[in-house]
Amino acid sequence: MEDEFYNLSVKGNDLKTYVRRFQELAVLCPNIVPNNEKLMEVFISGLPRSIEGNVTALKPQTLEEAINIAQR
Repeated sequence: MEDEFYNLSVKGNDLKTYVRRFQELAVLCPNIVPNNEKLMEVFISGLPRSIEGNVTALKPQTLEEAINIAQR
């Protein structure tokens, strides 16, 4: 499950499924990621480059903010 968590990425344009699965894995494996900053880093790394750049540029402080930015 840890491998899936770190290798999870958006398939095609299905951001909704990516976000849902990422959140599921984050809940199922809370000790995989040591802090919120690392959690956001893993989330952002799974996004397509175009979305990744937008999210990174806006410097979200929480995973929820990062998700909201990605879904705009």
